[in-house]
Amino acid sequence: MLDTEGSIRDLINRDLDCAETSLGLMAMRREMISLIRERDVLGGSEQGANIAERLRGNYRPARKVLGKWS
Repeated sequence: MLDTEGSIRDLINRDLDCAETSLGLMAMRREMISLIRERDVLGGSEQGANIAERLRGNYRPARKVLGKWS
């Protein structure tokens, strides 16, 4: 799906028609929603992080510590 979204952005940036690609992406999303519903019916579930939990997360890159030469 991410590749398809990238293709759509590329087509738009080049001022080309992206209707067919967009319809394909919408079909993929419908299929994903169908699979999620099926999983939920079978007893699966997933809790997403709320805004407070996401803001608490550390998304900064790891900091490199420069060592001293002996």
